[in-house]
Amino acid sequence: MSRGTCGEAVVRALEAHEVDTVFGIPGVHTLELYRGLAHSSIRHVSPRHEQGAGFMADGYSRVTGKPGVCLLISGPGVTNAITAIAQAYADSIPMLVVSSVVSRRELGMGWGGLHDLPDQRALSGEVTAFSHTLMDPAELSDVMAQAFATFAAGRPRPVHIEIPVDVLAIPVDETSFAAPSVAGPAAPEPDAVDQAAQLLSAAERPVLILGGGTRNASAEAVALAERLDAPVVTTVAGKGVVPESHPLSLGTTIPLDSTLDMIADADVVAAVGTELSDVEMFYSSRSLEIRGALIRLDVDPEQLARRFAPTCEVLGDAKETIRSLLDRIGVRGSRGSPERVAAALRKARWTDDVERHRPVLEAIDRALPDDAVVATDSTQLAYSAHLAFPVSRPRSWIAPIGYGTLGCGLPDAIGAKLGAPDRPVACITGDGGFLFTIEELATAAELRVSLPILLWNTEGYAEIEDSMRGAGVAPVGVELSIPDFVAIARGFGCHALHVAGLEELSGAIETALYADRPTLIEMRDDGSLTTPRQA
Repeated sequence: MSRGTCGEAVVRALEAHEVDTVFGIPGVHTLELYRGLAHSSIRHVSPRHEQGAGFMADGYSRVTGKPGVCLLISGPGVTNAITAIAQAYADSIPMLVVSSVVSRRELGMGWGGLHDLPDQRALSGEVTAFSHTLMDPAELSDVMAQAFATFAAGRPRPVHIEIPVDVLAIPVDETSFAAPSVAGPAAPEPDAVDQAAQLLSAAERPVLILGGGTRNASAEAVALAERLDAPVVTTVAGKGVVPESHPLSLGTTIPLDSTLDMIADADVVAAVGTELSDVEMFYSSRSLEIRGALIRLDVDPEQLARRFAPTCEVLGDAKETIRSLLDRIGVRGSRGSPERVAAALRKARWTDDVERHRPVLEAIDRALPDDAVVATDSTQLAYSAHLAFPVSRPRSWIAPIGYGTLGCGLPDAIGAKLGAPDRPVACITGDGGFLFTIEELATAAELRVSLPILLWNTEGYAEIEDSMRGAGVAPVGVELSIPDFVAIARGFGCHALHVAGLEELSGAIETALYADRPTLIEMRDDGSLTTPRQA
């Protein structure tokens, strides 16, 4: 007996894969999906723009480790969300995008039907692990299983499944969708682990560089650093994997000269779950230099051969690979690494922006609990925070540093709060980026999430203006008319205020963390928060 349409079966398949939240805006081409959601336990969240849906799914996934899920309308729904999907692709975030597409008879015909694109699958395929057009409901179970296997067994990246509108309406006779068991990443090759262990055991000055691929291996990473007595530096994507208060932690200071010197002086560098990307060097005039032996550990075989040629390469999941290394590496005597780390941090020459923003960052840090999640946008205050804001645990720092988009901060924070409702969540955004997705204040207010939104107002695109002046370009298009953000936020149903002092800032954040709705806290970059007051 029929159990409904293919669209309803998609929802049952999501339930079988333990999806509890989806983000999307319903449309005439996705009615059958919503027919299924109407009788589902899955929570549906309606953003005010499909880009917001993608960013919310991104933030949800970064905090939970589970795939964020978007349901998108064909055509403009997909193209609106492409930026968010691309950000997830750049940062190796699992995201399942289920969309409609024109009917089977219209595909590729160019008839100009509603929401038609020349090749929607090819468009999304550029920023996904794979994109699949479901032409037959009988394929659904297998395609869903392939998507979730991709998230679990390799480098996690978005997957797109598009379903023609006529296929969504086909009756489906299957009675249930059981999620098949999904194998994890393959175990690392023992010979490669042996070689890496030998290099690390013999090292006198080892250094660990930990990237986003170590998010699930925090305890193992700390144990390896302590076993080796090795300084640890993380990328922004790996921020918090080793608590930045740990005596072996250099934090996210890769671009600082003192850290670059320590890496260059190392006789063995182990880079785990990182691309060793140039974006990490955004604040530096130098390049990353590795003179000693380089061990690369990654779940993605392509990363083992990119940019920096390794002395030893180990293909495998970070958690399992580090565990295998710990089984092979004995306890070493102290090499004085905590003292070397402390000396490097004392010697560090922070950027002028970090020094200027430090009082603000310290005020934010005082107000936020240790388990807080911070979602950041592309703004100068966040750039300084990437370097200098202390984070004590993984999956706590959400940053678009790889793709560098604007507008992700607020919707990422909403998704993170929905994924981890018991954790405090805050957002750091700038006036330029905030205007990209300001409409999601309505979503946050509707959901009544307790969310401090820290708006750093520079009255324009300050970072680009500085870059123009540095390059000898007369500033054009960077000085903007700025609306009354406090009034707008209140109009959306949020709490909102402007703060002009550090104590006022800390107090406003502490109040906002437990408020009955989101709170916009505007800070103007006018010196009132960054210039020490005279006694």
